[in-house]
Order: sequence, then C-alpha cells, then structure tokens
Amino acid sequence: RGEAAAYDVNSAPNQLLEALRFFEMPVADKSKLPFSWGSQPAGQMEMLARYIEGVAKEVRRLCLMEPRCIHVRAPCYILGDLHGNFQDLVAFEKALWRIGPSLSPANFVFLGDYVDRGQHSVEVMTYLLAQKLVCPHKFILLRGNHETRTQNSFPDYRPSFHCSCRNLFGDVTGDQVWEAVNSVFDVLPLAAIIDHSIFCVHGGIPSPTFISRPGPDAPSPRHTGGGGPGQAQLVAEINRVPRNLPQPDPSQGGNGLAWDLLWNDPAPTAPGAGAGVGPDGFGDNTGRGTAHIFNADALNTFLRVHSLTHLVRAHEVRKSGFQVQQHAKMVTLFSSSGYCGATNEACCILACEGKIRFIRLDHSSTPTLGSLASRAAAASAVAAAIASGQGHTCVPAPNGALAAPAAAAHGHVTIGGKKTVSGSSREALLLAAANRSASGGGEEWRRHGSGKGFIGSPPCRPGGGP
Repeated sequence: RGEAAAYDVNSAPNQLLEALRFFEMPVADKSKLPFSWGSQPAGQMEMLARYIEGVAKEVRRLCLMEPRCIHVRAPCYILGDLHGNFQDLVAFEKALWRIGPSLSPANFVFLGDYVDRGQHSVEVMTYLLAQKLVCPHKFILLRGNHETRTQNSFPDYRPSFHCSCRNLFGDVTGDQVWEAVNSVFDVLPLAAIIDHSIFCVHGGIPSPTFISRPGPDAPSPRHTGGGGPGQAQLVAEINRVPRNLPQPDPSQGGNGLAWDLLWNDPAPTAPGAGAGVGPDGFGDNTGRGTAHIFNADALNTFLRVHSLTHLVRAHEVRKSGFQVQQHAKMVTLFSSSGYCGATNEACCILACEGKIRFIRLDHSSTPTLGSLASRAAAASAVAAAIASGQGHTCVPAPNGALAAPAAAAHGHVTIGGKKTVSGSSREALLLAAANRSASGGGEEWRRHGSGKGFIGSPPCRPGGGP
C-alpha cells in the first residue's frame, strides 16, 4: 500500500512532501522566505496537522510489523543525528537521492535523534514519516534517545519537539501532532545490520548483562551463513524487546537492552578518563548519568562474538561530522551542522562495495549560486572535472554553495580492513553530483504554492491512509 503511494501524487505522503517543497522554496509574490511557511490561514495549518497525524498512524502500523533489529543490504546511506536541521536534510536529499528514494538503488538508514534543539523538528519528522510510508522497505528509521516523550518535551532544549509542535499549530492541535509522532517513536526499531557486517545503532553496543554469548556447541559461523550463530543470537535478543515501548528507561519499567542501545557511549580515551571501566570493558556512563560506556576491548569482543566488522553509531556531535574510533572499528556520525551554535559539519556515510565512505556537507560561503539551474550546471561541471580526474568535490551546502576543491577531502574505511584509508570517494561524489544535476520540480512547487495553498485536495481520509 505504501509503495503504491510513491506514484500517486494525491496520496497523503506525497501531499506532505509537496508541502515541504513549498516550505523550502521562497515565494516572491507572497513575501515568503525559504524554509518558512509564510502567512497561512488557520484552516491550512490544521489540514497540514491532520495529514501528519494520518501518515504517522500508518507509519506506526508499518513499524509494528518490523523487527527490532533490521537486516539491510548495501548500497546504503547512513545518516546520524538531525536534531531538527531540515536544511541539512534537504541538502543531503538534493545531493544523494534527488530522484527520490524509490528510484535510488540505495537503501537509507537513519540513526535517530531527529528532533529537539533545531528549529525545524516538525518538518524533519514530516519528511521522514512521508518517505517511510512511500518507501517502507528502503527508509529505515531507528530510534534515538530523543525519541521519547520525556526527552522531546524538555523545555530547556529551546526548542523541544513539543514546543515546536505548539508554536506551529497552537497548543491543542500541536499536542495532538506531538502525541501522534511520539506514537511512532514508541515502535521504532532499535538497530540495523548492513550486509551482516555493520552494526548500526544510535548509542552503542549493549552491556553483556543483556546479551548472552552463543553456547559452546554452536556451529561455526562459516557453516551457518548470514552472520553466524553469534549474530543470530544478538538479533534474537534485540527482537525480544517489546515492539511498543513508550518508556524504555529501565528505572521506570522499561528495557535495559533498549536503553543501552539508545544511550551508551565509547569510553573517553584521555589518560585516566576510562578509570571506571571494568574487566569486561564496560562502566557506568557518569557523563550522562545513565547507561554505560565501553572501551575498544569491549567493542572488539562484541564484533568478534557476533561476527560483525564495524559499529556505526551517532549520539555525539563531532567537529567534522564524523570520527573513526577504537582502532578503526567504530564510526561516530553526526548529520546536523552548526549544532547548538557550534561550528561542526554534517556528514553521512555510503556503505557500498565493501567500503564505508564519508560524504560531508560543505558550508563554504563561496561561490553562492542562487537558482536551481545554475546550481545544477555547476554540479555538472564538477562532475565532469571528477570524471576527467581534474578535481574533487563536496556535496553542496544548503545555501547552494559549492565546496572549494581544497576542502574536499573524503575518506573510506575498508570493511574488514585494519586501518583507515584516506581518499576522495570519487565514485560516491560523482553519483552525488550527477543526482544533483537533475534539475526541475522547484518551479512546480512554487506555482502550486502561489495558488490554492501547499496542501491540495482531497484531504487525508480518517485513518490516515493514502
């Protein structure tokens, strides 16, 4: 049902995606700035809210049918924390899957923390929910520690997701949207494994308290296929976590395994910083006041026992958008630039052909290219330069700026390899530039927005289906 909606322009998810194009684009005759809703009638915003609620209800139904740990095939893009940064999400979309996820050969895994602190948490969730309903098997949304009511209503986040909903829709309707989206958060999967090799989770590996080792009579991994008995046991343990988990905190009746997957961190590497780590490589996470930390020995044991090669996690901001840690076996990924006023960059990963490739947004201010046509032409020129071996590139930033070639260093980690290898990831970036060059569509959204509004009729039927 959801995949059929991908080709129905009047389906609820496609109507929401069209509304977001209106949100993204400026409308000169209405004095609407980019990344704003402008001045809209109350009825129009009410309709938008009802569409979000309806799509959220359908996505919750889909997620209830998914296992808690999902197997995903490469090629696969992986994105870390977004925290309400819709501009960066749009930049990734235009660079990497502009033709739409349904037509892309890649799958997409998002590591959680979609809301809070950023200005556009509602728009980020609207986009992700719509794409999940359109491409339920290609768009994998994992749960982060902010995907709980306790976290995303915390007033000091300024704004929290709860506050963002109320600011956009008013208190009553805003609370209804907030609850509808949180009902999806309650049932999101907790982990994904790409090609039986890369373990993807928001926080980190769980304490051995919650995961049993395979027994001594278990068959050898090379004779079982699909990751071996250790990996099968790990997946089974995660899949035993309740599918509907409104409160994962074990101190409030939740689930310890889920809590570790959402909150755990790597142990600090500074001298003496990991003093609280025990013989099993785990210790109390005193920095956060909850869950655990783990060191490189604990990670190596986890990967070996469960027949995995790498851990890709989010949960912590990084200056360059990513950090390779713990003997190049772990990557911390952050996909929201300028987090809380900082100067960090945004990065995503392409897992493809046995490699983990890093793709960073570039926020250089020069040159600024205003129109879609000029940006597409510039992307085509850069793509041609890469094809001829004359240069490198970065993904264009949200304001349309292209990277200076000197700032375009990218790298990859060989899956199963021993160390990080630097490089330009030319294949991935050429794909990005080629997708970026597919212009068109922007004017259509603008025309639609200047007429009857950003959501067309008929409205979403009761029950939220397309």
